[in-house]
Amino acid sequence: MNKFINPFSDYGWKKIFGSEVSKDLIISFLNEVIQQEVIVDITFRNVEMLGLKQDQRRAVFDIFCENEKGEIFIVEMQKSRQKYFSDRVLYYASFAIQQQSMIVKEKLEKEPDEVIRKRWNYQISKVYVVCILSYIMDLSRPEKYRWDVVRMDRELKLPFSETLNEIYIEMPKFVLPLHQCDTLYKKWLYVLNNIEIMERLPQELNNQIFRKLKSIVEVERMTPDQRLEYELSLSVERDLSAALDTSFEDGMEKGIEKGIKKGIEKGIEKGKVEEQRLIAANFKKQGINIETIAQCTGLSVKEVSEL
Repeated sequence: MNKFINPFSDYGWKKIFGSEVSKDLIISFLNEVIQQEVIVDITFRNVEMLGLKQDQRRAVFDIFCENEKGEIFIVEMQKSRQKYFSDRVLYYASFAIQQQSMIVKEKLEKEPDEVIRKRWNYQISKVYVVCILSYIMDLSRPEKYRWDVVRMDRELKLPFSETLNEIYIEMPKFVLPLHQCDTLYKKWLYVLNNIEIMERLPQELNNQIFRKLKSIVEVERMTPDQRLEYELSLSVERDLSAALDTSFEDGMEKGIEKGIKKGIEKGIEKGKVEEQRLIAANFKKQGINIETIAQCTGLSVKEVSEL
């Protein structure tokens, strides 16, 4: 195993940007990405309130950030190619917008003046969606790694509304060497792409932010249960990637799109179950408690006990 957690894994992303102990890292990163705003605090919202299934929650925006004006910002990492990715961004961003309306309505309902209680006119704060992509979204523009998207008038090419702001960063296109990373923003992108540089922090990265990042991503600091969860996360992602690659190659030969979709679904499901059983059995031999193994693998306590 590598010495540092892969920041582009589900586990790694949540470890770095999804916990209370790393709030200062999240604020630092987002203030560099969204430079026209000053974020002062963040909260982690419970995505279960959205009524989503377990396998969908991994894709939900779950980091809400606020500036001094009370505006909401959302962070998501998307790691795999998805046919309707931009539509999915809009779908999940709509929850942040709807939640704002509920918050405002709750405040107005507490007003003693009946006229004020009925005054809300659908004014909402800006929503920023920050998507860190570990794949290339647009092959035709190899030099452009950042995309800033707003609603725009087609003829005038001017912003029509900046309520919803989408920021996409294609990490594979960011290839600057460290000595050319002259801003904290570029240093952040460099470190995410080159996490192993944390082993011996160079002078350019020897500050409080990156020293703390190093302490968070060191594998040797993880408990046995955390290592189990991390390894299972990597295993599932490798299986998914392999299934997608295999299905893509088969599809190129056969040219049958429907068959690809069914093959991916069946292959992933069958492979995932068998792999999880093998991993669970291995960690059971190592003495990790059954409840933890069951929680991480998705198997039942009874299934783990019978392995």
